[in-house]
This record gives sequence, structure tokens and C-alpha cells, in this order.
Amino acid sequence: MRTAMKLAGRMIRDERGQDLAEYAIALAVITIAVIAAVQLVGTNITSLWNQAATTLQNAAS
Repeated sequence: MRTAMKLAGRMIRDERGQDLAEYAIALAVITIAVIAAVQLVGTNITSLWNQAATTLQNAAS
């Protein structure tokens, strides 16, 4: 029983995996932000190209 208590105490104090978890969370947040930004910019660029195409079609006719 004491061995299990010692092991549990060591596991609670062990912080080696904590850094990895923090980096993983930070990476996930950054990835989500980049995906959202790319989608927003992509939508805006598509809109600008459509406006340019419409303007050129109207000018040609």
C-alpha cells in the first residue's frame, strides 16, 4: 500500500508532461486561428475576383 501511495505522490509532483500538454494546447489554438483567418481571407479574395470579373464583363459589353 505504501508503494502505491509513494507512486501516486511522485506522479502528482511530476510535471514533465505538463509542458508538452501546454504546447499542444497552444498549437491547437494557433491552428484554429490560422484556419479561421485563411477562410476569411479566401472568402474576401473570391468576392474581389467576382467583382473584378463583373466589372470587366460590363465594360466589355
